[in-house]
Amino acid sequence: MIRNLILDWSGTLADDLGAVVAGTNRVLEHFGRASLSREEFRAVFRLPYTDFYRDLLPGVALADLQAAYLALFPLDHPVPLLPHAEAFLRQAGSSGRRLFVCSSAPEAHVRAQARTNGVLDWFEELHCGVIDKVTHVREMLDRHGLVAAETAFVGDMRHDIDAGRAAGLTTVATATGYESVPVLLTAEPDILVRDLSHLTRLFTPPVP
Repeated sequence: MIRNLILDWSGTLADDLGAVVAGTNRVLEHFGRASLSREEFRAVFRLPYTDFYRDLLPGVALADLQAAYLALFPLDHPVPLLPHAEAFLRQAGSSGRRLFVCSSAPEAHVRAQARTNGVLDWFEELHCGVIDKVTHVREMLDRHGLVAAETAFVGDMRHDIDAGRAAGLTTVATATGYESVPVLLTAEPDILVRDLSHLTRLFTPPVP
C-alpha cells in the first residue's frame, strides 16, 4: 500500500515549461549567450540542472547562475497546474496519504505557484532548490519517517526515477513534462502514466 507520495513539481504538477524557458533565456542573454527555442530547450535540458548550465555557461559560478535566475525569472508568466493535477492531489490527500514536493525549482516560485493554484495546503512540506534528488530523497525518508516500501516518487524526468529507485521507492513517470516517453522509458520506471488521471485511479482506495 502506497501511503506517501513524493512529487516533482515542474512538468509533473505544474505546467511551467514556458516560464522556465523564458527565465533560462534571460539568464543566457544576461551572460551574453544566444537564447533557446522551446524545442531546443527540451532537447538539451536535464537534471541535475547544474550539469545543464555547466554545458551552456561553462565557467559561470553556480551562485551567480542562481542569483541571475531568481532575479530574471518572469514572475508574471502564468503557471497553471497540469490537467488532472488538482483532482489527483485532492483525491490522494483526502485518502489519507502524505504528500511532499521534491523539486529543483526555487522554493519561492513553487510556493507562490502552489498558493496561486490553491493546492499549497495539500503538502506536508516543500523540498525545493534540490540539486541532487538521489541524495535528497533518502534524507526525506529519514526526516519524515517514511517507509520506502510505502512511498512512491512521481516525476516527469529520468532524474526523478533514478532518485526514487535509489531510495527503494515505487517509481512513477508521467508523460506530461520535460522529457518524452522514449527518454523516460530508458530510466525503467515501475509505472508510466499518460497523465495524472490514470494515477488517480490507482490511489482511489483510502489508506487503512
